[in-house]
Amino acid sequence: MTTVAATVIAYQDNLPYFLVEEKNDHDEFLVVKVHQHHEQTSLGMILKSFADLGVKDFDSWRLGELATIQLDDNEQAPLYSFHVVDFEDVHRKLPGGLVFKSGDEIRNLLTTIQPSTFTSFDE
Repeated sequence: MTTVAATVIAYQDNLPYFLVEEKNDHDEFLVVKVHQHHEQTSLGMILKSFADLGVKDFDSWRLGELATIQLDDNEQAPLYSFHVVDFEDVHRKLPGGLVFKSGDEIRNLLTTIQPSTFTSFDE
């Protein structure tokens, strides 16, 4: 089993906003478990998770940079980022708990990104 994470990045007034999950009074990237013995891919499971949460149209989503994040248990996980033009449309389709926040609002979460590592696609 592998753990992967994802966020959606959108810009408003030239400022980036990141989709995060509000959990236990702090923000986290969406984290999904991938069972490779079920022939699941990490990207496929991320998209399935967003679909299960209410997103049905991924035509305007663009895969962005891949990175690695540090999880609470000192494990690392790949971080997929998607770029969208109309984040208000995406936000309307998502349930409570998933919100877009500015970089200033999630400064501590952004420090979990490991910029010196590169994530490979499924092995």
